[in-house]
Amino acid sequence: MATVADAWRPTSELEHRLQETVRAGDQESYFRLLADSELVVPVPPELVDGVLANETQPSWPTQEEDGRVHVLVYTSASAMRACLGPSYQHFMTVRFGDIAETWPDARWWLAIDAPAPGVGTVLPIEARMPAWFVRQVAEGDGRPPQVGRAPAAWEELRDQHRELPRQSPRPEFQPANDVERELLRAAANNDHDLFLQTLADTDVLLPVPNDMDFTLRPGRPGFPWQTREVDGSTVVPVFTSPERLLEASGAGTEYIKLPFTVALRYWPNHDWLLAINSGSPAGGTVLAQQLPGLATWADQRAAQRMTDQFEPQNDIEQRLFDVARRRDTDAFYKTLLGAQVLVPAETDTPWGIVPGDPDFPWRPVPIHGRTSIQVFTSLKWMNEAIGSSRFIMPSLHEMVAAWPDTDWTLVLNPSLLHIRRCRRTGTRRFQGSPTPHKNTSNHTTNTRP
Repeated sequence: MATVADAWRPTSELEHRLQETVRAGDQESYFRLLADSELVVPVPPELVDGVLANETQPSWPTQEEDGRVHVLVYTSASAMRACLGPSYQHFMTVRFGDIAETWPDARWWLAIDAPAPGVGTVLPIEARMPAWFVRQVAEGDGRPPQVGRAPAAWEELRDQHRELPRQSPRPEFQPANDVERELLRAAANNDHDLFLQTLADTDVLLPVPNDMDFTLRPGRPGFPWQTREVDGSTVVPVFTSPERLLEASGAGTEYIKLPFTVALRYWPNHDWLLAINSGSPAGGTVLAQQLPGLATWADQRAAQRMTDQFEPQNDIEQRLFDVARRRDTDAFYKTLLGAQVLVPAETDTPWGIVPGDPDFPWRPVPIHGRTSIQVFTSLKWMNEAIGSSRFIMPSLHEMVAAWPDTDWTLVLNPSLLHIRRCRRTGTRRFQGSPTPHKNTSNHTTNTRP
């Protein structure tokens, strides 16, 4: 029986190509097309007059589905009207990369060509994307992550089976905790979002050398990441229980326990893969290209959960928190520049050393894939991020004035993201909404944020 969607026809080159990828089952090409596209963001009819008069700033249009908030965007004005109804006549055009850059909430999803409940047409090219995947696609990687163990081709399995001796059946896999039960369920259902959300909320076991200085943590120079070579790729293994670690590495393997978000935040190498519970049905692998976007998403998600319970540790943090809630960028940086900050240092670093000194402990570490200098506004946040460490306390103004490398990024309190990043050139990144401009030539507002 024919449906309304069967009668739908693409109205743009983008829609033609998206339809071809859907028919071919080529998800990666679908998302790569989106990454290079310009999409339509609806302006609700009730806001049109205020927007055109420059009296109202449009917000992201959203719709709740299955308990999730989705930001609505469309591949053309025709698709928007087919999905939302003829009352939607005004819109903004925004590039996919700009949507990712100004994403409003790490818990929200992006909905492509989603119909309004009970109103619109269901288009065959619609899609839903979690926030972390939006960022990943914008950064050029359209591959969905793989979870579970990929099966080999039948012919390969058959040939291998013929050559193997008969063995006793392996015992049924037994999850060691609730986290592994959720990971197993996610892997069985190929639910990437559930798999990663479960990990984002848990601690993992990270193998370390037996003779390691146990004060070291990821985020401090010299941390000894343990790697393995798998099929020509370098892999860092992490585990969700001692049972999974024992299965993969044997008895006697030393490890440290830390939040999964910390391992992601300080990922040491752009080319390394992350393996969760290697060899286990409750495991999976995250590709190297996916890790920076996933790390940002995980940190932002954790920071949003902390917002209501945030407890400033001193007067500077209270002032920074107040101006951040008001979104007063200038006041935030003015307050910060006048503050003393904690800078991790070695045990033999002189206490009175200043940033202009040749021996000042500039100790860059990778944070979200960028070479960064991290500073802190209190001992609590430093200990949470990198563990116990000696520190010195210059003013941030002194550090900025003596900044040694314009390719480095300054990261303030990395465990309290949203990160405030600034380079010596003055670059600042903040979340926001697209801003439309009035178009008097017709009824459609076409702008970029």
